[in-house]
Amino acid sequence: MNDTNRDDAPPVSIVVRGQEIRPGQHVRLQPRAQADAFDKLLMGKTARVEAIQQDFEDRLYLVVTLDDDPGREQWDERVLPGHRFFFFPEEIEPLEREA
Repeated sequence: MNDTNRDDAPPVSIVVRGQEIRPGQHVRLQPRAQADAFDKLLMGKTARVEAIQQDFEDRLYLVVTLDDDPGREQWDERVLPGHRFFFFPEEIEPLEREA
């Protein structure tokens, strides 16, 4: 039975490889599945965490946008759907926090 009235919101932050990750932080992508061309194209790219989301099976996902996306400067506080990618926490590497 699906409970569509869930009150549990996704966490504000998660810990990945001993480092707290929050929206706004930068990470390196390391797709594990190698299921399609996007996995290979995105391998090693840096990205900004836009959100942390949780599905109905309590799996966590990081919603990221690529740092080198050529359309990035055209955004006005909104991220277009085709410019967002979803990764499991184990598929990202935290980057050192900027001073």
